Amino acid sequence: MQPMFESLMAMMANPVRADLGVKTDDSVLLIYPPNHELDFREQLLDIFVPALAAQAIPCHLLDLTGFMFEGLSEKDIEGLQEEEIDDYKWLLQGLSKRVETNLQTRLREIAHRNPGGNVIIYATVAVYPLVRFGEVLKSLRDFNFRFVLAFPGEERGGRLHFMNQPDGGNYLAVKISWP
Repeated sequence: MQPMFESLMAMMANPVRADLGVKTDDSVLLIYPPNHELDFREQLLDIFVPALAAQAIPCHLLDLTGFMFEGLSEKDIEGLQEEEIDDYKWLLQGLSKRVETNLQTRLREIAHRNPGGNVIIYATVAVYPLVRFGEVLKSLRDFNFRFVLAFPGEERGGRLHFMNQPDGGNYLAVKISWP
């Protein structure tokens, strides 16, 4: 896992360039096996983030552990429970849209406060299967900001698999994989 974080460190040491001719997401996918989620978090939080701080590389961490419940009142959650009984598929679609929209809004706020900065989005498994990260990142392409996304999965035959499920995301991102 160390080479993956070394590559990321080298990338984050360089500022995000707003003057590029072709605009991409300015995002990075850190691809690692799902069964190494805890190892990834330990390396990220205990070693990589302190190393960023030591080199004075600004970074915002966004932990998605409880994110799907942010912005939901007790009344909202009760309503979701009732909807689950009525139509589970509709419930998942509505909840998915709500979580994706909230995530896009949060990332826009972070980008506005810190133009040209970096944000590392981790604990992405907590919002699986509700969030389509390709759609979230696509909506943020015009921001002068680097988004680093923890991607527990793999690339097989040129196609990404998030949590070992085919991922339809169209990522215009740099991919750094666990060796």
